[in-house]
Order: sequence, then C-alpha cells, then structure tokens
Amino acid sequence: MAKGLYINPTTFVPLSEISRNLTSEVATRQFALGGFPGFFGYLPDPDPILRKLNMDQTVYKDLRSDEQVGALMARRKNLTKSLDWRIEQGDATDKELELCERALTLLADNKNKIKDIISQSLNPIFFGYSVFEITWAQIDGALLPVKVQEKPREWFTFDDRNNLLFRTNLDYYGIPIVGDNIDPKYAYKFILLQNDPEYDNPYGDKALSRCFWPVTFKRGGMRFFSLFVEKYGMPFIFGKLPRGAKPEDHYDLMTKLSNMVQDAVATGPDDSSIQIIEPHSASADLHEKYLQRCDNAIAKAILTNALSVERQGVGSYASTETGADTIESNLSEEDRDFPTELFNQLFKWIVDINIGSGLYPEFKPFELEDINKDKSERDKNLKEIGLKFTKKYFVNNYNLEEDDFELAPVAEPVEAPADITLPLPGAPEPANLSKPSPLKKFWNWLTNKKIEFAEQSGGIFGDKVSGALPDKLLQFQIENTLKPVIELANKSNSRDEFIAGLYALFPDMKTDEIENLATKILFIADIEGRINV
Repeated sequence: MAKGLYINPTTFVPLSEISRNLTSEVATRQFALGGFPGFFGYLPDPDPILRKLNMDQTVYKDLRSDEQVGALMARRKNLTKSLDWRIEQGDATDKELELCERALTLLADNKNKIKDIISQSLNPIFFGYSVFEITWAQIDGALLPVKVQEKPREWFTFDDRNNLLFRTNLDYYGIPIVGDNIDPKYAYKFILLQNDPEYDNPYGDKALSRCFWPVTFKRGGMRFFSLFVEKYGMPFIFGKLPRGAKPEDHYDLMTKLSNMVQDAVATGPDDSSIQIIEPHSASADLHEKYLQRCDNAIAKAILTNALSVERQGVGSYASTETGADTIESNLSEEDRDFPTELFNQLFKWIVDINIGSGLYPEFKPFELEDINKDKSERDKNLKEIGLKFTKKYFVNNYNLEEDDFELAPVAEPVEAPADITLPLPGAPEPANLSKPSPLKKFWNWLTNKKIEFAEQSGGIFGDKVSGALPDKLLQFQIENTLKPVIELANKSNSRDEFIAGLYALFPDMKTDEIENLATKILFIADIEGRINV
C-alpha cells in the first residue's frame, strides 16, 4: 500500500507528491498575479523616492552632507563603535581561536582597522544593505583574509529570486555572487548584510529614505530664510518728504539713502525726515521653528526619537535625558548584530577553509562597564558560596591580561565559636547574664567588629569579680594566646591579608587555658550574683 495522507475524508495524496510540493516554492513573482519580475531579470528597488526620481542610491549619499544627518549618523554609529569586543571560544578549540585572532591581527596590520570595519557594517541601517568583498592571502600555510572592504551599492542589484548580482561591463545580466546558483569561485568572496529585508524588498529598510524630504524642504527653507534675513534682518531706513514734493525729489532722496548704506553720509532738504524701522522677529521665529521641525524629523528617522535634539517644554530635563539614553541603549544592542554577523561569517569561512572542524569562535561586542558590573555581582555571590575562579576565567570574562594580576590565596572561612556556658560539675546553673562571653568578645575583636563594652568600674563583671583571679595569671595566659596573632600582624601587609591569616590561624591557637579562666570567671560571677540577691 502506498504511503500517503488523507488531506480530507475522501482525498488521499501519496507521500511522494506531498514531499515534492513541500520542498518547492509555489508563491513566486513568476506565477503571482500582478507579480513583476523586472527587466532582464533585475528586481527594481521598491523604494518610493528612488522610483519617483528614477535614480539609484547615490541620491542618499548626498544627504550625508546635511549637518543634522551627518551628525546623527555619526552619533548612532558611535553607540556601537564605542563598545569593546572580544572573541569568545565557545565550543571551538584553541586552534580555531588562535587562527581567528591571527586573522584579525593580520587585517589590522594591512590597514583594515576593526573599528572601521564595524563602522562600515552599520551602513545597512541607513542604506538598507551593504556588500563586503574579502581578499585572501596564503600566509604561513594558512589562507587568511587580508582585506575586508565595503563596495559601492550601485554596483549591485537583486534578481527576481532575491539573489545578489554584481553588474559588470562584460555581463549585462549580472553575476550571482550571493544566494543560490552562484559561481563556485565567488563562494568565499562576498558577504551581504541587510537591514530588515523582506521578500518583496531584499534591498532592506533605509533610514535615509525617511530623511530625504525633510532635508529637501530644509534646504529650500534655508535658502528662503537666508534671503529673509538678508532683507529683513537688519533695520531699514524710511525717508519722508512733504506731500507736495516732486517725484524727482523722492528719487533723489532714495538715491542718497541707498548711498548712505555704504558711506553713512547723506544730505537732504530741511523739511524732510528719516526714520529707522526695526523689523519684528515673529516671522523669523516662524522660519526657525520650521527648520527645527525638519531637524526633529531627521532625528526620528535616524535615532527613532527626537528627545536628543528637541526640548518642547514637556516634562523635566532629567526625564527627557533618561528616555533618550534608554532608547539609544536599545539601539546599541540591536545595531551590534551587524558587525557580529559579519565577523562570525568571516570566522566560519576561516575555519572551514583551513581546518574544517565545524567549531567556530564568536565575535562579541560588549560594553565593558556593564558587563563588569553584572558579572562582578554574580561572581561575588558565587564566591561567597564557595566557588573558586581561575586566572583563565578572569582573562576571558573581564578582558584582562594574564600578566596584569595575581590571584590572592583565600583561606576557608572559619565559623566563630559559640558563647561558652560551661558550669563546673555539680555547680548550680549560672545566671543568664546579658553580656557576651569573654571568648566571643575576643573573636569579635579579632574580626575588627565594633564591641560595645558596658561602662562599669572594675571590668565587665564588676569590682568583686576583677580581683577574684591573679592579674599576673590572666596577663600570662593572654600573652601566650595572642603571641601568634601579634607575629601575624607584624608580617601582614594589609588588613585583608591579616584577616585571611586569622581565619587560618584560629583553629590552631592554644586557647584551653583562657577558656578555663573564662569558665571560672563566669562561675564566680554567677556566685556573686546569687549572694547579692
């Protein structure tokens, strides 16, 4: 019996036919009603501005000359260019990691700075897509990239199957370099980065497309505004003549006033007058607001917000700054995907060509302050529960060099001894004193904790207890007990080293005699208390 499925209660379809239909594309431009595959197999850019102007993306390059567009493009790029980066080994071995690190060093040596490559990889945000060509060289037995360079977008186009084509003088239809059915000799040559590509728009989303009309209107408004300022920005002179003055008198006065602008000297009849009229600023403010509106539109197109450039009097300055910082932080996290994709594809090719292990390191941009803060808090908590870290861990996770630091020996923590309540055999139960035991006080003093002693004359147990034991005996036992502590203090270079040494020293200290004395003092204090009662 043939294998298949019932697609409805009465229709049986063999599995071979189902597989054939599932593995082939059905909804394509060639078969869709109203689909337009383009002339000569080219897929035209569906950008509405380029279609109306009948131009290519060179029109968007011109927008970068606008001071607002250029500044905001640099600002958004700097959100990612300012990040630090590292190569994470992951599942790869040291061999793959060393090869990829060597490749980046080789690129930098050939004037391909990593920061410049990262900057170029961010261009798809503004132009929709970018094409990078990789130039390889055989060096010390390995085929490694020596140049990674972005090429002009107008040299490339997409076909009706969304494959990237390189248009040449020898091949008018273009050479497929990215996608299906590419020439094998171009298999490891070109990397394509796209910003939000879609099936009907493989050219990607262009932020500069939304800046075109604001910049155009702004340039036209700026030209008109310059004429306005030139004409009405300065005071102008109004000459008055008697009502019966002849036209030639008016012409003569106007000529003299015109010459007065250059020479500041003029003459006229004694029955005429001159008035200097100051222009009103209302019209100037209107044009200033118009230009500001264009700048805000450009900021929204590039930074997705205008909080960074506009202050509309709504809310506090702090809240505005916080909102802008939050949005820009989110943009930075999204934009770093472009250089990550570029370098990870490059690492994959390097490993496949030279090793073929299928184990690839990963390129990781990160913000050093944030990762140190988050990781340090986590590592601190892990250390407190007993986890130990190695130097390799700090090198890989904190961007440190192995020669820059040493791991200090950390002794195991020793719990503080419990309060001693050891009555003598057969003695009545001691009273519940509201003061800590002498040994507990001694431990607190060693760990540099503040001790609140009761301010009583004669010591912590009163005058009668203080004389119950010989002073020389107490002094002798205390000196023997503290002798290792004093020696440790003389050898320690810091408080942390001293405390760490105490943790290791305390279990071996000879405290038997001082504990016996403490027990006797507690017993005497209890007897004294009962007698007093």
